[in-house]
Amino acid sequence: MRPLKLTLSAFGPYAGKTDFDFDKLGTGGLYLITGDTGAGKTTIFDAITYALYGDPSGNNREVSMFRSKYADLETPTFVKLTFKYKDNEYTVKRNPEYERASQRGSGVTKQTAGVELTFPDGKVLTKTKEVDTAIKNIMGIDKNQFCQIAMIAQGDFLKLLLAPTKDRIEIFRHIFKTKLYSDLQNKLKQEASSLDNNCLQIRQSITQYIAGINCDESSLHCVQVSKSKNNELPIDECISLLENLLAEDSQSEEKTAEKILNIEKQADTIKLNIQQGESISRAKILLEQTQALLEKLSSEKITLAAALDDENKKSVEIEKLTKDSATISAQLPEYDELSQKQAALAKNISLIEQNNLTLNKAKTDIDTLKSQIESLSAEAKTLEKCGEQKIVLENNILSLNDRLLKLQQLLQSMETLKKNHEEHKKAVQIYKERQANVDSLDASYKERHKLYLDAQAGILAENLEENMPCPVCGSLSHPKKASKPVDVPTKEELDALQNRLSAANKEVEHASQVAGKLNGAINEKMEATLTSIKELLGDINMNSATDIAKENISELQAKIKSINSEIAQLSKNISRKDSIEKILPQSTKRLEEIQESINTISNTVTTYTSENKAIEERIADLKGKLLFSSKLEADAKIKSNNDTVLKIQKSIELATKRLNECKEKLASATATKAELSKQLEGKEEINLENEKIKLNELEGNIRRLRAYKEEIHSRIVNNQSNYKNINLKSDELIEAEKQYTIVKSLSDTANGNITGKDKIMLETYIQMHYFDRIISRANARLVIMTGGQYDLVRRKEAASKMGQSGLDLDVIDHYNGTERSVKSLSGGESFKASLALALGLSDEIQSSAGGIQLDTMFIDEGFGSLDEDSLAQAMNALASLASSNKLIGIISHVGELKQKIDKQIIVKKDKTGGSRAEIIA
Repeated sequence: MRPLKLTLSAFGPYAGKTDFDFDKLGTGGLYLITGDTGAGKTTIFDAITYALYGDPSGNNREVSMFRSKYADLETPTFVKLTFKYKDNEYTVKRNPEYERASQRGSGVTKQTAGVELTFPDGKVLTKTKEVDTAIKNIMGIDKNQFCQIAMIAQGDFLKLLLAPTKDRIEIFRHIFKTKLYSDLQNKLKQEASSLDNNCLQIRQSITQYIAGINCDESSLHCVQVSKSKNNELPIDECISLLENLLAEDSQSEEKTAEKILNIEKQADTIKLNIQQGESISRAKILLEQTQALLEKLSSEKITLAAALDDENKKSVEIEKLTKDSATISAQLPEYDELSQKQAALAKNISLIEQNNLTLNKAKTDIDTLKSQIESLSAEAKTLEKCGEQKIVLENNILSLNDRLLKLQQLLQSMETLKKNHEEHKKAVQIYKERQANVDSLDASYKERHKLYLDAQAGILAENLEENMPCPVCGSLSHPKKASKPVDVPTKEELDALQNRLSAANKEVEHASQVAGKLNGAINEKMEATLTSIKELLGDINMNSATDIAKENISELQAKIKSINSEIAQLSKNISRKDSIEKILPQSTKRLEEIQESINTISNTVTTYTSENKAIEERIADLKGKLLFSSKLEADAKIKSNNDTVLKIQKSIELATKRLNECKEKLASATATKAELSKQLEGKEEINLENEKIKLNELEGNIRRLRAYKEEIHSRIVNNQSNYKNINLKSDELIEAEKQYTIVKSLSDTANGNITGKDKIMLETYIQMHYFDRIISRANARLVIMTGGQYDLVRRKEAASKMGQSGLDLDVIDHYNGTERSVKSLSGGESFKASLALALGLSDEIQSSAGGIQLDTMFIDEGFGSLDEDSLAQAMNALASLASSNKLIGIISHVGELKQKIDKQIIVKKDKTGGSRAEIIA
């Protein structure tokens, strides 16, 4: 995949529309992405990732943060990427959800997220899921794999370089999808633990069943039972013991059952004797009670016959009460008529009162409505010109706001210009200080250089001998030898001083450039600012312009505020006018409706008054002829008469019933006496007390024997259950222990827990294969970056048998032949090693992803820790990677890279907010 053109609109720090034409950078080689901190260098890669996959490249950014805070509401937010993949050209455009200006009226509305993918044949997809699936099919990798391959950030891959086996397992698990092996390890460990627990539970269950064995205290097997409960007997001997106990208890149970049967037969004979004796005793007692009852009933019969005669004499009163009730019942309909007339009269009176109240209220409402109509009409006339006044004031506001904005911009320009002057002053001061430092270092260097040269002559003179030629001039005579000065600098000290002088000269040059740029910016801004002062404030100098501008701004703001208040009041007046225009017709119509209702109510009152006269005459006629004042009193009298009649009739019936019942009881008692006398003829009495004593003794023996038999049976049932369960659990334990042995061996092997061997898990073993391939690919770059000094190597033996191993990383130093931990590398060496490892990982991921084609890569920061030689080595390695058909973008602030890399994307912040970019090819 190679990006051809990237367009950002209101995205991140880019406030407007910004185009990145990657075609200008060619199809291969290195290019630099540099510029101000926070200007949006990494945002370029974020935008490419978002366009392809709908998410940013890192975890620190969210899609909701992509809308530029510097953008106008009218500027849309979107990313558009045109890219080539295997000679096919695609275009994808995405926008996040954000708030934009409403197309109708003022305010804002929510723009929903959208996406559009255009294929080489012109086919277009617009559904998010369809586009996401299509991108993955085209690229052959998902978003995470793309970020791992296409973006190398120093911090992330330094973690991979220095990570121990435990952390590296987590990193590779995500990259190479080895979690299924980890899941297998965990599943085996869980299965082994589960099987171990199962064996333990079975053993505990067998122990519980053995502990539940019961034995008779008199049994010869008691000692063996005690041993079994103390876990002193094997399981098979416990089973044999149970078989013996069951045979012994079965025999005892049969003998006890025979004894119980014999005693029960004796008890049944005694029970028959007791029943016969109790029957004779009850018959004698009942005969005596029946004789007493006959005497009582004979006396009661005479009394009840007299009472019935007394009640029959009251029958005459029943006839009189029945006749009175019939007379009252005949007048009941007239009582109903009286009630109806009285209710109708009361209702008419109430309706007349209600209508009179309604009539009075209607008259009051008419007066109120007339007053309101007059008031509203007058108010409407005063509000006729509100709309015209509001339009005039709104036009004034537009003009005042325009001038206010220009004055505010002018004031900001003057304040910026003032800051620029201060910055220029400081820059000039820095330049002077650095120039003074250069002068001092230059003088010092010249002085020390002269001493060094003089010292060389003095050293030569020390070795001159008479009649021996001078190695400089060849003379045989040496009348005046040069002397060697004191405090002579070494060659290294002189070189160090020269390097300081060279660095100081660069600082002076940089300070001069900074001061020059600031002076140019001041001159450019000064001209524009003076022009604005003249246009807005007239011919005045800049010193007084600031105060005058602030005064004008304050006056304008106060005036705008006042006019806005007037506009707000006029808006309220316009609303009030519209409301009045709706209310007036409604009030007029309501006035007419009330007037019509007054006439209707007056006619109704007259009708009710006429009806009341006729009703009052009929009420007086009915009251004169009726016996009671109301139907309620008449009904009460009828009820009272009926109750009295009913009471007399019930008294007669009750007296008759009691006499008949007494006669029936007397006849029954006579028959019972005859029957009992017949039963007792020829019967002899039985000694019940002696028979019951015998029966109690037999029943006590039966209870004791039954309890003993139940005890034996319970013991048999319990031991039978334990015998069955122990047999079952014993077979189950043998099978469970066999399964546990197999699974435990597999789990120990997969989880690296084999005693005496390195702790290498199955997942780690698989990852070691990938890691070796990554290291091999990484060393191809590292040997270039380090001049053949270092090779990465996977540690073969663990430092300790305690922790996980297999993915630890060492480095071979070919200069001294040592092998040591990568943690011993310096900062610059660590960067080169981590960069090589990252490139190796990128190659391996591409290979494992099915040979995908990525013609672009980004490297973010990290070069600041390298010295000049290391930087050159790293650049050579990257240059070899960036072939004629592969582009590598380096995101960095390092100044040396600007001189070494010609192709550049320069990103800068605008002083007005937002960022802009320039491509230099």
